[in-house]
Amino acid sequence: MVRMSDFQRRLLIVLATLLLAALLVAAAGCGKSGISSDQYDQLEKGMTLDQVEGILGQPDRTHRIGSSQNPNIIWYYNKSEGEGLVRISFIDAKMDVASPYDVSVNPDE
Repeated sequence: MVRMSDFQRRLLIVLATLLLAALLVAAAGCGKSGISSDQYDQLEKGMTLDQVEGILGQPDRTHRIGSSQNPNIIWYYNKSEGEGLVRISFIDAKMDVASPYDVSVNPDE
């Protein structure tokens, strides 16, 4: 049996912890393939930006339109069930409309 010094044991623990943390981060990133219909069904008109983000996570893309004093905020999420987007518009920082679109809609245009 090979005996390890205290330094080697500590180094092994640190490396194992870093590897585990990296795997957890990678697994969390892989899980985000878009929003599901279950998540979409939880959305309600009047929700705040934080409430929507709590359900869906951070948006894939954002837009602001209107004046700087009264901007309309638009968030785009990829759909998990196939190609396309969900567009969520906010007026006065409250959700107004959530609309699913197919892949033919390009929010960058």
